[in-house]
Amino acid sequence: MRLLLKSCLACVLAVACSTRKPPPPGADGATIYRLQNCANCHGERGEGKSLGPALDNLGRNWSQADLAGFFADPKPYLGRDARLEKLRKDYPAAMSRYDNLDESQRSTLAAWLLSR
Repeated sequence: MRLLLKSCLACVLAVACSTRKPPPPGADGATIYRLQNCANCHGERGEGKSLGPALDNLGRNWSQADLAGFFADPKPYLGRDARLEKLRKDYPAAMSRYDNLDESQRSTLAAWLLSR
């Protein structure tokens, strides 16, 4: 049953992530958040949902550079941060790589999230 549930969740996430749209040049963080479908897991206002945690007070644990790096590749951060390991167990959706964004776009998204 767990395997079936995980397989179904993986399919849902694959569809949600595959519909990410590339942001236009110079897009602000809110636009990048919307076009990357972040709300599917984190809610329209970052309030959190059953698939992903709330995105408030991120500045307590993240710098802009680290958060942008996490968007590029979450896996290295998971292994060295017990808080992230707990979140990974608490929420069924695994944070995926945002390799469709360039470094500047990931940094813009990180700055926007940290400023909220």
